[in-house]
Amino acid sequence: MLCGGAFAQEEPITLDFAQAYLEPEGAAAWAGLVTLPHLWDKAYPGRAGRARYRLELPPVPADGVLRGLFFSRVGNQVEIFVGGDLIAHRGVLGDSRHDATKAPLWVPVPASLLSATTPTVLEVRIAVQPVRWGGLAAPRFGTEASLLPQYRERYVWRQWGAVAVVFVLALTGVIAGGLWYLNPEPVYGYFALCAPFGMLRYGDRLWEVPPLGWPLWGGIVAFSLTVHMLLLVRFSLALLGRDGMGVRRGFWALLVAEAVLVWCAYGLGKPWCWTAGLALLFVPSVWTYAMAARDALVARQTEAVALCLACFIPLGAGLYDFLEIRVSTESVGRSSYLPLATMLFALLMGWLILNRYARQVRAYQGLRNSLDEKVRQREQELQVSYALLQQEHAQHAALLERQRIMRDIHDGVGSQLVGLLSLIGKGRASRAELREHANAALDELRMAVDAMQPVDGDLATVLATLRYRLQPRLAATGIQVDWQVEELPTLDGLTPHMVLQIQRILLEAFTNVLRHAQATSVRVCARYQPEMLHQSPRLVLEIADNGIGMDSTVQTRGQGLSNMRARAQAIGALLEITAAPGQGTCVQIALPAPGTPATPAPAPAAPAAPSM
Repeated sequence: MLCGGAFAQEEPITLDFAQAYLEPEGAAAWAGLVTLPHLWDKAYPGRAGRARYRLELPPVPADGVLRGLFFSRVGNQVEIFVGGDLIAHRGVLGDSRHDATKAPLWVPVPASLLSATTPTVLEVRIAVQPVRWGGLAAPRFGTEASLLPQYRERYVWRQWGAVAVVFVLALTGVIAGGLWYLNPEPVYGYFALCAPFGMLRYGDRLWEVPPLGWPLWGGIVAFSLTVHMLLLVRFSLALLGRDGMGVRRGFWALLVAEAVLVWCAYGLGKPWCWTAGLALLFVPSVWTYAMAARDALVARQTEAVALCLACFIPLGAGLYDFLEIRVSTESVGRSSYLPLATMLFALLMGWLILNRYARQVRAYQGLRNSLDEKVRQREQELQVSYALLQQEHAQHAALLERQRIMRDIHDGVGSQLVGLLSLIGKGRASRAELREHANAALDELRMAVDAMQPVDGDLATVLATLRYRLQPRLAATGIQVDWQVEELPTLDGLTPHMVLQIQRILLEAFTNVLRHAQATSVRVCARYQPEMLHQSPRLVLEIADNGIGMDSTVQTRGQGLSNMRARAQAIGALLEITAAPGQGTCVQIALPAPGTPATPAPAPAAPAAPSM
């Protein structure tokens, strides 16, 4: 037991040398001793082929302790033999769909195949595709207790590290895409666009069997890295406010150059072209870092300082990977630090993007509050101005109304009183003439007062008031009046001025009947005429008598009739007089009306007594 316990604690050994037999396609085979790690693309750039590596495992005691082999990198396809027996394989030799180099390999070795007295032959057979970085890292042999933790650490570093990078890029890419959707700034768009290309590049190591064959898949993954890096450069420059025309032209020029180098490397089998493409990516990266450092030192911009600190990590990791993995001859099995550096950069940029958006939101909120305050102030100013304007309008309307009343009294009552005074002054007027002039002056005064009463567009009320005023005079003369007033629609815009003019026209018509017509009856009609083919809807008022009528000379030259026409024209009405000797006279007034009698108002037989 002590012996077994001692061997269980034995240190693992590293197998640094192998007897190799190399068979490159299109070249002569070679056999000899090689030092591990052995990188195929360094020995035979641009060529596929196969290789066999023979190593010796040291004697081990038969202590029952499980031992195994730890390969940090081997492939592209691999078969492992111990003592002539196949104990493990990844893929089928020559099948380019499989790539075993993407993950470390732990191979338990059955104790029955190991010898306690003589070395045991270990043979590793691999098939390699060009520009795929195949080969054999120095394997380690030891107990499970000593090597399995190393394998797990390596596996977590490579595989779960790739998962973490993909997750962070997806998260920050979705956030940037959402912010771009809300606020389409190029900064958010560049980062959202670069994220899926980075996910494809760094997530490639999770696919031992990629969806496409080699070298097509290799070219796609390599070009994704160049697009990812160039978009990160554009994102950084846009963050600094330097995404001008020159940057855009340089971006497309570099993208085309990288596409050509990727095609030469993977399409033509020239690995140095991809090395040149990786080196070319340092040019915009270093220039961007220099711009960020300049703005951080000179302008003291917060975003420039954060970007300068964040760019230092991936720039240093990329330089290390380029020199120690891509250029070095002992790079097989070494870990790349660029994926984890990219993850840290993405986290820092995600924070920077959110912080930038938060500042913009606060700025927009402040601007909106400022605009709201200005709008409130403007509304208050407008309210004050509107109140003053209303006050001025009311004062002006009152002034106009006073002027109208003064003019109506002057033209109506005033002229009648002047005529009455003239008759009195001459001393030749009879009592009947004086009474007639006094009644005319009183009628004018009453009409002026009636016109100022609110009627709310109800023409029937106006007619009823006029009927109340004229009924006694008509009855005294023995003339019968037939009032035929239908339900009339509300007449919008029926102002006191219009009411007064309508009353004067009707009063003039009745006065003509009383003075000249020698009539025994008068018919008063008010009706609504709807819209016809060539006629708009209107309200029609008619006063028709059965008197002696008049000839055409009186119709065209009479002063009273001329006044009636002038008053009708002043309110937009149409006056039509039809008469013939011995056939009576008909005076018709047509007023514009609404299209339909929406709110008809019944005509009262006689209203309450007016104020005068």
